[in-house]
Amino acid sequence: MAGSFNKIDYRLRPAKHAERQMFVELIRRLRFTPTDAYKYVGFGSVGFIDFRLFYRALGVTDMVSIEGTDEPEEQARFQRNIPHECVRMEFGMSSAVLPTIDFSTPSIVWLDYDNALRRSMASDLALVAGQAASGTFLAVSVVGALAPNQSIEQRDREVARLKSQFKEFLAPDATHADLIGKKFGEFVRVALGQIVRDAVADADAGLQVPEDARQAYQACYFTYRDGLPMLSLGWLIVAEKDRQAMEDSQLAGLSFHRDGADAYVIDVPIVTPLELREMEKRLPNLEAANDLDWIPLKQREAFARSARYLPHYVSIEPS
Repeated sequence: MAGSFNKIDYRLRPAKHAERQMFVELIRRLRFTPTDAYKYVGFGSVGFIDFRLFYRALGVTDMVSIEGTDEPEEQARFQRNIPHECVRMEFGMSSAVLPTIDFSTPSIVWLDYDNALRRSMASDLALVAGQAASGTFLAVSVVGALAPNQSIEQRDREVARLKSQFKEFLAPDATHADLIGKKFGEFVRVALGQIVRDAVADADAGLQVPEDARQAYQACYFTYRDGLPMLSLGWLIVAEKDRQAMEDSQLAGLSFHRDGADAYVIDVPIVTPLELREMEKRLPNLEAANDLDWIPLKQREAFARSARYLPHYVSIEPS
């Protein structure tokens, strides 16, 4: 991933903040190995927000940040902003760096792309999935709509590109009508899920010990919008011998757990500071607060779903 730190201020993305908190809660539930024994591999950008969070919340001390820049000045800036000495910078495109990383122990790998889906991203996923140790959590984020805010011509070119790169998942006569709204997310979910599962199966073909054979299980599926529409998918890579550890993790008890096509929508409510305080006082029984009907129902529902994961802002208002 190249140059996104020059375009996006990751501190100003409340839905992304909520997603990170959900990932933390999911990972805390895992029963394969203590969370502080995990390795984290991601795209830290210049703010290293994920790295700071996973260090504080999970105790992870083996971290690799990949950044696709070969500019000495930019590399120096990244090095100066490293938040902890346990973070190692690797400069280069993910396709070149990922093959050099050791995935033989359980890892958290978040390939957090901020652009449109490409086959190279699927190849990155396949590479990690094929090598990932049992207990690994593998996640990916991509733009969650077909050519958002683009012209008809650009949209048609994007359809043609996707048909060329993902021909096994899109019919030759597919049009933009087959990739609008939720259809696009389902295409991405099915395609990437199958590519991950195939990579695991191919890597484990011929194993002498059946209990060592791994499978990929979808654990989450988020959609959100902090500007561009985005979607994220996460899978657990689990060996047959570790199935009990996965069951003991009780991920189905998480409100945002998704193992199918029904995405969890991270919908940030648009409310005033007063409305926020009033809703917070009614938690966890906000639905029963009939005296708050002056706050739009849509905003109350959005807040009730994600209140535990949203950022907390301190506002200073004139008296």
